[in-house]
Amino acid sequence: MKKIFFAVFAGSLLFSCTERIDLKLDGQEFARLVVEGYFTTDTTSHKVILTQTADYFDNKAPEPVTGAQVTISNDNEFYVLTETPAKSGIYLTAPDVSGTTGRNYKLRISLDEEIGGTKEFEATSKIYPVNQLDSIALKFQPSWGENGFWEVQCYVWDPPTEDYYMFLTYVNGRLVNDTISKVFVVDDLLYNGNYTNGVSVYWLDQSLSGEAVMTGDTVTLRAARITKEQWEFTYKLQEEISYQSPLFSGPPANVPGNISNGAFGFFGAYSSSFASAIVKDPDEQKSN
Repeated sequence: MKKIFFAVFAGSLLFSCTERIDLKLDGQEFARLVVEGYFTTDTTSHKVILTQTADYFDNKAPEPVTGAQVTISNDNEFYVLTETPAKSGIYLTAPDVSGTTGRNYKLRISLDEEIGGTKEFEATSKIYPVNQLDSIALKFQPSWGENGFWEVQCYVWDPPTEDYYMFLTYVNGRLVNDTISKVFVVDDLLYNGNYTNGVSVYWLDQSLSGEAVMTGDTVTLRAARITKEQWEFTYKLQEEISYQSPLFSGPPANVPGNISNGAFGFFGAYSSSFASAIVKDPDEQKSN
């Protein structure tokens, strides 16, 4: 009888704890600006993308933020970005612009209409020098995955300072790791002040159409020295969007960036070095 009583009592507690909760998710009230921007030592059109957060249950892409005034500057330089194409939320510098190592660059954004209670936003990032890559090597690993992987190995001398890197991989000029989940960022804790001597920085999955390569293709590695803040932002964002066990992981949260006034996202300035290698026949690799 005691067992039956406790079972009924526990069931009544569970039933009494069930309550309907209506969440008030007003997209206009809680909207925030989202910024994705970079400025580098490369001579190119540097990009800043502005969007606005969407409602939680909205099943569509975030709306672009158009008509903004966007500039990148320091004490010696001043660049006005143009929205290209119009109404896209994508803002570009002129194609002949490049950053200078050792300088701090400030991003300023002025909106036509308030988002999150303000029109003005800014962020600052510094360009640190990066050592030129000596070379890269491509090593085929046939036992990895369904169709094997091409391992991209990096050869470079790392200076005896606290440094952080981002590695981007291109195949015939096309960026392969073009999503945040595929971008490879790392600190230099294991190689500080030493030669890397072929450390792996990307793995081309030959079962994926976007990463599969053929003999004669050119693979280019871009090594960018980024700030600690950009490394932390990228790493934490990748953790947030990756698989997590619901039993042992914390609740999802917005990753803090470096944009002022409650905006989300990051503005990064960095220097880059490049090295390329030609894909060879895997059988030729075996013979060597």
